Amino acid sequence: MSQRPGNGRHRRRRHISLPSAVGSVAVAAAASGALTCPQAFSATAAVSADPTAAVPERPQAAGTTGALDTVVAAGQSLTAESTETAKVAHAALVEVERKQAAERAARAEREAKIWVLPVSDYRITATFGSVGRLWSTRHTGIDLATSYGSPVRSMSSGEIIETGYDGPYGNKVVVRHWDGTETWYCHLSRIVLRSGKVSPGTVVGKVGSTGNSTGPHLHLEVHPDGGDPVNPRTWLADHGLTV
Repeated sequence: MSQRPGNGRHRRRRHISLPSAVGSVAVAAAASGALTCPQAFSATAAVSADPTAAVPERPQAAGTTGALDTVVAAGQSLTAESTETAKVAHAALVEVERKQAAERAARAEREAKIWVLPVSDYRITATFGSVGRLWSTRHTGIDLATSYGSPVRSMSSGEIIETGYDGPYGNKVVVRHWDGTETWYCHLSRIVLRSGKVSPGTVVGKVGSTGNSTGPHLHLEVHPDGGDPVNPRTWLADHGLTV
């Protein structure tokens, strides 16, 4: 048996594994540009070019359209109900306002037809039918004595149909009222209103002593339907007033 010359040590051979060799070849080929992977590159480029292409389209739920229709129908129903409710409320408000207006009109009509006394703080100095040297015939009214210049008021609503100086009556105002009755206010010191509409209590003149008079007082006459005079005291009592 022969021995190799040397220092007596055996050299161990280096064994290269097949995977390592393949890897080295691949690295070298890639470096030189000889190794390409067209399929892998194409897939990568497609993903980079359109990132949403890889996301699958979500299918629409089968009941979505029906649910939207239900919501729309519900909204339309609510709108219709709200409109109907508003109409009902408006009609109720109109009816309330109509009733209130009717009540106001009725109240105004009642107030326009009340009767009031023409003067206050008075005393009776002559009654209806009295006789005396101051009158050519029987006394056709009632005399209510009060302080000079006191207001003389219309006894109800109506219209002034005559004013002016009238001989023994002195300054006179005649009012035709809503029921046709005419009232005369005589011996006035001043006529305040000479025409127009009046309401119960409207001041038409001031107490005086003009005409056939011996002192400040109101000579009041009442002529139903513009006819002959009647006893003012009785007539006033029939209308709820006492003198």
